[in-house]
Amino acid sequence: MAEQKELVATPRTIMGKANKRLRREGQIPGNITGHNQEPLAIQFSADALERLLRKGGTRSILRLVMDGSPNLTVLVRHIQRGPASGKPVHIDFTRVNMNETVTAKLSLQFVGEAPAVKGAGGSILQLLETIEVECMASDIIDAIEVDISSMVDLDSTMYARDIKLPENYKLLTPGDEQIAKVTAPRTAEPTTAAETTAEATPATPAAEGSEA
Repeated sequence: MAEQKELVATPRTIMGKANKRLRREGQIPGNITGHNQEPLAIQFSADALERLLRKGGTRSILRLVMDGSPNLTVLVRHIQRGPASGKPVHIDFTRVNMNETVTAKLSLQFVGEAPAVKGAGGSILQLLETIEVECMASDIIDAIEVDISSMVDLDSTMYARDIKLPENYKLLTPGDEQIAKVTAPRTAEPTTAAETTAEATPATPAAEGSEA
């Protein structure tokens, strides 16, 4: 299991359109649901969330720390982003018991060296950033490693079904979903006959007294 990451939060009393004021003050609103308990409205620092996003923490189990309340174990279910800025404006969490089966989207991390790149000059094109899996909450890791050393030819393609998952993981992403392929190296555009003639013909010197 990956190291459990923390996010400090406080209960939220501001709702609806008033959340705009929260965001101007550097706070992000969120809700916690699940396990047949009452929803809980919270808020947390936008800076703390940004640090968490850089570490990939929103794809794994989180521990929400709140003063005066027991810590909560949660998963991020949905991140709502601003249409113009693309920055998070609201996050939905769900409560998690570490002994239950959950679904999660995990990042793909390519490892190894593809012979088609080293030997044939191809390039790896990553087609999928994450895959969805089912596993025990206690078994969630930060990222799934994908070994690309089997990509030998310029037309090599890897599919979700080719990923070697940890024990007790179940793949939920369709197995025929492409995750990566090798693209051939670019070739220089052919020179036309007219361009070749122009390059070979020296320029005619300007007559004396005329403008160059």
